[in-house]
Amino acid sequence: MTSDELAQAQLFWAQAQLWVTAAAIFLGPLAGVIFTVWFQNRKEKRDQKSRLFLTLMAHRKAIPPTIEAVNSLNVIDVVFADNKHVVTLWHEYYDLLSQTEVNWHLADAKFLDLIWAMAKVVGCKNLSQTDISKFYTPMAHSTQTQMNQQIQVALLGMLHAVQTSAANPTSTTSKDISPQT
Repeated sequence: MTSDELAQAQLFWAQAQLWVTAAAIFLGPLAGVIFTVWFQNRKEKRDQKSRLFLTLMAHRKAIPPTIEAVNSLNVIDVVFADNKHVVTLWHEYYDLLSQTEVNWHLADAKFLDLIWAMAKVVGCKNLSQTDISKFYTPMAHSTQTQMNQQIQVALLGMLHAVQTSAANPTSTTSKDISPQT
């Protein structure tokens, strides 16, 4: 190889090295950004599924259902869109709840199936349906709920009595209302 050929080869390799370095400088950070965005999107989807699952687990035995539980049920189609089994179970559960006469035994069983399927998707593979059906509620919560119901019934009774007396006023004169001395 002559000195001119050697110089040409060295120039070629220097230019190739320059292009590779330039590509690495440009593509390295771009690849890092693309990977980071992809990873964050994936994590956000997993977090949404986990939050929805945990909300339904936390409120699974609430009577009446909490607003959080109802809102969570209403977004299953969006959050679990990539899992047809969960979406199908949700639709079956919704159909059971939408009936005029709800068969609560079937609805509870379907809800248990739905929660169990969600548990598998979010990574709670060892969670059994028996574990899901267990639920702790302190006696104080039950007592408070009963007291709240009794207060509501009493208040509604008083309001009804006030409305009834307002609709049927008795003949009261001003001397009947005046204080006695």
